[in-house]
Amino acid sequence: MTRAANNSDSAPTQVFISHNKADKDIARSLALALIDQGVGVWFDEWNLKPGDSITEGIEGGIAAADLVVVVWSENAAKSKWIKAELHASIYRRVSDGTVRVVPLMLDDTPLPALVADSRGFRVHDTTEILEVASKITGDSTPKELARRLQNRFFEMLDSIGGGVGSSDYRFCPRCGSTKLEGWQATDDANDRMYAGVRCKDCHWEDGGEV
Repeated sequence: MTRAANNSDSAPTQVFISHNKADKDIARSLALALIDQGVGVWFDEWNLKPGDSITEGIEGGIAAADLVVVVWSENAAKSKWIKAELHASIYRRVSDGTVRVVPLMLDDTPLPALVADSRGFRVHDTTEILEVASKITGDSTPKELARRLQNRFFEMLDSIGGGVGSSDYRFCPRCGSTKLEGWQATDDANDRMYAGVRCKDCHWEDGGEV
């Protein structure tokens, strides 16, 4: 990961994450990591309900943010929505200086001219997101954050019965993905049952006797 953001900047209180749907997994992982550190996050799939005005929701999210993270990629460069969100963020930055814009670069697609001089992060997959989140907030080391996320994950599993079943709030403690599936197995000889959960993206899994 290169071009680390300046840690001397004050920690944000509200973050707007601009992203293309093709980059949703990385955007979601960042949102989860930031929330764990007490930062408010506007993330479309959480903040927009059926019937809501997308335009009004995005305008409100950007207006309330003091940091806009633009998840930038070849997909993002083709998105009219991201261009609109970026223009609105840059306008705020220039007009009153109340918002910072940080690019999160997933590939070598050139940044727009107005953010090309902004210091940001270059990442390759979700495993680097914990480090990004810790540098954005200056709150904890990636190792500490990973431990906290994992503890929260296990607490959620306990609440739904050891990992068997489903929950809207489950996510992988390693990569942040929500593409999880429960598993179970039986040992008929010893009359025991085992259950757990595994991540479809990074193949992390855990479980035990239930």
